[in-house]
Amino acid sequence: MGILNQFIGFFKKPFPFDTGKVYLRNSVVLSVFVTFFLFIFQPFGIQTLESNKFPICLGFGSMTFIAAMLYDLVVYRLLGLRGKQQDWTLGKWIIHNLGIMLLISLANFLFARILIIGYIDWSLFPTMIYSTFMIGIIPITVLGVITVFNQERKYQGIANHINQKNIHGFRDVETRNRDFLEIPTKQIRYIEALQNYVKVYYIDSKDQLRTVIERTTLKEVLAKAKNSGIVKCHRSYLVNKNAIVSTSGNAQGLLLALSGCNHLVPVSRSFVSVFR
Repeated sequence: MGILNQFIGFFKKPFPFDTGKVYLRNSVVLSVFVTFFLFIFQPFGIQTLESNKFPICLGFGSMTFIAAMLYDLVVYRLLGLRGKQQDWTLGKWIIHNLGIMLLISLANFLFARILIIGYIDWSLFPTMIYSTFMIGIIPITVLGVITVFNQERKYQGIANHINQKNIHGFRDVETRNRDFLEIPTKQIRYIEALQNYVKVYYIDSKDQLRTVIERTTLKEVLAKAKNSGIVKCHRSYLVNKNAIVSTSGNAQGLLLALSGCNHLVPVSRSFVSVFR
């Protein structure tokens, strides 16, 4: 059971949340890979074709790209099935890639049967699915594992650097200690966005962590909190730099530990430089 739990735990590791540009780039790379893989190795009867081998391989690559874009539009953007960034894991990334591969199988099957052969025989569709998965499943899994290890090592290294050199410097910066949202800024730990509201986490006079919800936005909070130590660390979070006690890292970025607070506040990749 111990090995099984470790195996399951590994696939629950946080995984980097691809932006639209990264997804587009990866889809282009995948379509180019499919095109040249088919042209070089010529599996699935391509070697028996007398002509137009490269245009046909290019067609399969193009259908791969179209299927990936369609999956992104429907599953990610319209249905929102990818979920929140902090919930994105290696296992979920692999499962979603299997979904992309299934749609790619369908797109390439229709391309082959309609445009090349001229008729559809659905009894052969499972063969197309099997072939697509055999080509893609190992590279996808290996790529995911490598990405997790590389990103964890990168951000843990940054976290160690911050802990060694900068963590005490956060408190040495002169800031204005004033009431903000009717709470002294020195008591605020972090602020979380809730659509048109924000949720403020602060320490009360008895050193207990409390919360209060205010009708405002993170942008308005930042405008009012200049030189107070409140900084943006994520599109959904502000944090009090004076309350940071340590940093750690995972594949998604840095995590901030705050005094009197058990919750780790995430730092997205674009805000890492604020804390270095």
